[in-house]
Amino acid sequence: MRNNRSVILLVVVALFLAMACTATAEEKTVLRFACWDYEVSGYDPQLIKAFEESNPDIKVEVYDMPANEYGDKVLIMLAGGEDLDVFYAKDPTLYSGLVLRRQIMPIDELVSRDGVDLVAYGGVLDNIIIDGKLYGLPYRSDFWILYYNKDLFDEWGVPYPTNNWTWEDYRETAKQLTHGEGANRKHGAYIQPWASSYFLFGLQKGQGDLVEGEYSMLKDGLELAYQVQLVDKSAADYATNQSMGSHYRGIFERGNVGMLYMGTWYIQALVYDAMQGLHDVNWGIVRMPQWEGLEHATIGNVTPVVINSKTKHKEAAWRLAKFLGGKDGAEILAKNQIMPGYVDSTILERFAEAPGFPPDGLDALVTKKVYMEWPPHRLVGLLGNMVNEEIVLAMTGNKSIDEAIADMEARREEIFMLNP
Repeated sequence: MRNNRSVILLVVVALFLAMACTATAEEKTVLRFACWDYEVSGYDPQLIKAFEESNPDIKVEVYDMPANEYGDKVLIMLAGGEDLDVFYAKDPTLYSGLVLRRQIMPIDELVSRDGVDLVAYGGVLDNIIIDGKLYGLPYRSDFWILYYNKDLFDEWGVPYPTNNWTWEDYRETAKQLTHGEGANRKHGAYIQPWASSYFLFGLQKGQGDLVEGEYSMLKDGLELAYQVQLVDKSAADYATNQSMGSHYRGIFERGNVGMLYMGTWYIQALVYDAMQGLHDVNWGIVRMPQWEGLEHATIGNVTPVVINSKTKHKEAAWRLAKFLGGKDGAEILAKNQIMPGYVDSTILERFAEAPGFPPDGLDALVTKKVYMEWPPHRLVGLLGNMVNEEIVLAMTGNKSIDEAIADMEARREEIFMLNP
């Protein structure tokens, strides 16, 4: 009888422990988090793991999407009522559209309540304040630099780019590096078929933004890109790149392109891909070329981490957003060669310490002036689509550059008139 009682007692204890474990698991708050290229990037998994370790009462369920489909898929999820809690607003047009449709919540009260120190975000924060409200914390703050393939420069005896290059230097060097025909052709440059790859030249002049500035500032840059691609033929043209679905990552890492201007986010991908044995390009970085006679400037973009206005887990979602957009997240990003939105005195040191980072490239990450691709404005989504359409028409020869610029001005007036 005593043995039977012992067995019964052990069974009861085991059931109690099992129930306790189940209850504990059930007590965890599950947050649904969306990002792009989660498994490919390598750094977002580190961020989520670190967050869960420091917040054992929260489980993060990740929605991983391809980068080129991310914005559309997020909007579909939100429109369909998916229980998405926290996600990245990948670009200014997506962010502004989310604010316009009230799909993300303002966080000013939470920031004030928790005494979040905003000093380390510097002027970056100004670029995501819309109508006096803050709707996210800057998770990343990238800007454009120039990447180059040292092996191709060495092959043709061409001096490497410098931090003081002009756009004329860029164009002439692209010509010198271009050789061969057909499948064996090596181009001196590659221009990704994004609108920002074409309008950044104009913004670099500091003559205004694409919401209120004169679109005539884009003319010199659009003409430069047109000449590089269609006159000099030292870069594949827009139509070819678009039709083939070309992507800068694969193009540059095949070793057939001498120069690529792209955001600082590509540093991490180059290092990561090399570690995976996907390329052996001997690469370097310098600051973006500049217009003759103007102070150096580059173009940047802020990626906020935001909270769904319909989240059922507001406090837990805020904890995740604070982690991803705060100092803890910034340390992890910097170690992975990703420029975070939160930057203090240790961040650049983390870049330099990371394996694979070119020792001569740190100066490229220090620049005086960074203009945003788009300013914070509720109509940025509509304006962005319009500018992109006109640039495509100009770069494919379906309109002259002057006609495209004139039509941008007219269409902007219409957008503002229809959306007072």
